[in-house]
Amino acid sequence: MQPNIIHRELEQELRKSISQVFQVTCFTVSRIWLLSSMRGVGKEVMSITIKDVALRANVSPATVSRVLNQSKPVSKAIREKVMKVVEELDFNPNSVARSLVMKESRLIGVIISSIDNVFISKFVNIIEEEFFKHNYTTLLCNTRCDDEIEKDYLRLLKDKYVDGVVLMTSHPKPHQIEFFEQVEVPAVFAGHTDPTKQFSSVNIDNYQAMYDATRYLLEIGHRRIAFFGGPHIYRQAMERLSGYKQALAEYGIRCEESLIFANDYDIDHGYENGMALFQRTDRPTAVCCVSDMVAIGAIKAAEDKGLSVPEDISIMGFDDILLAKAYRPGITTVRQPIQELSVQAAEMLLQQIRKKEDYVKETRILPHEIIVRGSCMAVTG
Repeated sequence: MQPNIIHRELEQELRKSISQVFQVTCFTVSRIWLLSSMRGVGKEVMSITIKDVALRANVSPATVSRVLNQSKPVSKAIREKVMKVVEELDFNPNSVARSLVMKESRLIGVIISSIDNVFISKFVNIIEEEFFKHNYTTLLCNTRCDDEIEKDYLRLLKDKYVDGVVLMTSHPKPHQIEFFEQVEVPAVFAGHTDPTKQFSSVNIDNYQAMYDATRYLLEIGHRRIAFFGGPHIYRQAMERLSGYKQALAEYGIRCEESLIFANDYDIDHGYENGMALFQRTDRPTAVCCVSDMVAIGAIKAAEDKGLSVPEDISIMGFDDILLAKAYRPGITTVRQPIQELSVQAAEMLLQQIRKKEDYVKETRILPHEIIVRGSCMAVTG
């Protein structure tokens, strides 16, 4: 299922969004390394050592070291044999040596939950650019919301001696905490807050943001408001759900569990939720969505059910991605400051790397904003 694109402006913005994902992938051959297909083969390729070179060349590790460092005379034949193996194994002695001796690799790991998410792909583009300005290469790890894949990536990042890691996946999980305690690598969580204060993080107040979104709908007359949320395993999703419930409670409105849906943050699930809800005779007058992509799916479902947005149903988004402005009707939404969030995540990690033990971990909360467009209207009569 795809949204009904009938306006040229929307088509252009959709192309921009797709282009962002495409650009991230294309960086694999330039400034960014995409590790999404390196599980298994990656472990072997990324842990090449001088011993491996020595074994393949049938010489001692000391001989390989002399060839690479040019510290002592070595015959031309031996030198050529060693260098041929170095080339075959794609062994980079300079970066490995720098990692071991200088204790820096100029590599930053960026772990994300899904590159298909437009908000996350925008984050990747911005933060990669910020690190590049400071002469760091970004290693992108797309976990596809799978903890086992993430664990593999963490091991790969350890093998690459990364100087730091930015995570935009979830709040800190036990396997993440254990990893960073063992390897002592600086880490920053972006888009998620660490309640334990063990890690630095930068985020918005998700509870307050959804409270404000729900409150806006209440103030323009809505009383039955559905909630298209995210998986309950995500702290972020639960914070937004709590904000929604609190706003209803302050207006003396009972929260109806039948109006709460929990699925992934994408168009398909927004559409599925909408198709299930909008066929009901007691449908609500408005919906708060956990993301703009969910809102787009919900709008498409409303169209397919013969409903008009916002005349028959008001729909509130979250994130303020490019499509929220271009879609018809324009989506009223919560704006997350993606530019500022990305830049500050990079800044915080670089400070950690530079200051080391002197760095004081911090939690930054950025402001959000309700952006009023055309998908919501006041209840009349």
